Amino acid sequence: MLGRRNLRIKVMQILYAWEMDHDIPLTKLETHLSEQVQKSVQLYLTNLLYLVEVCNYSMVDKAKRLAKYIQTEEDNIASTTIAANSIIQYLQNNDAFLALVKKEGIRNHIATDVVKKLFNELSSKPKYKEYSALAQPTLEQDKEIISFILKKIFQSEKDLEHHLEEIFINYDDDYTLLVHVTGKYIDTFSADKADNFFQGLDQWEEEKKFAIQLLIKTIQNNEELTAIIEPNLKNWEMDRVAVLDLILMKLAVSELKYFPTIPVKVSINEYIDISKLYSTPKSKDFVNGVLDKVKNGLFEQGGIKKHGRGLME
Repeated sequence: MLGRRNLRIKVMQILYAWEMDHDIPLTKLETHLSEQVQKSVQLYLTNLLYLVEVCNYSMVDKAKRLAKYIQTEEDNIASTTIAANSIIQYLQNNDAFLALVKKEGIRNHIATDVVKKLFNELSSKPKYKEYSALAQPTLEQDKEIISFILKKIFQSEKDLEHHLEEIFINYDDDYTLLVHVTGKYIDTFSADKADNFFQGLDQWEEEKKFAIQLLIKTIQNNEELTAIIEPNLKNWEMDRVAVLDLILMKLAVSELKYFPTIPVKVSINEYIDISKLYSTPKSKDFVNGVLDKVKNGLFEQGGIKKHGRGLME
């Protein structure tokens, strides 16, 4: 579901806490990392449930309009077509989704006032009115309107953003990617598929193992990793290197040495890219330069052992 970059970022954040306090037990750090990964799953499920709730709110809106003593033309033409959308019907009748929602307590994350505001924003859009006027929307039209809600309504609604930020501390790191992943699942949706939206969750458990191993290996080999990096710092003293830059370099070297199936180029490029997002403006070039020297030194010493074609490049 989420990519390894997000997992690397989570490990980086846990390591930053450890660098501030080396007395934190490794078991506690592992537990915290697992909890953060699970929060990402919960954020994903919350986003899906918001899609269902906003579309179903069309029925609440219709009932309120019909209950008015004096009805306007707009009241009379209010539609519930969106509630019958094939994607929404799939989600709200999917046993696996409903079980996960119950297990993770996702309904506690749904705010009725936010649902109402999202629906009101949606119902004002020409795109929604065009869809609502369709007698029998096609599957492609169903996909198109759900993608529109996800990308144009959800991502622009500040109340939803603030609400989710209060619940999920990982919101800024995860949300944009989760929307992208959800969008891909919408594009490939088929009523005949059993695992629409959920094919990534099983793989996510396996990916979580990678994150935990990365954390363990980096902490357990902290002194060795420091000794590998320090001679390649040019004119910089170790205590002058930004903490975050040093963490990123340790993680990269940890992958070079202890993860035989991850390509060298992938590990280095990933941490250079993360430095652009999370560290100083000059960090990218600094991290890149040091890691390039470390890589060359490890190659010469036979310190990198990768299994598979193209992994050493």
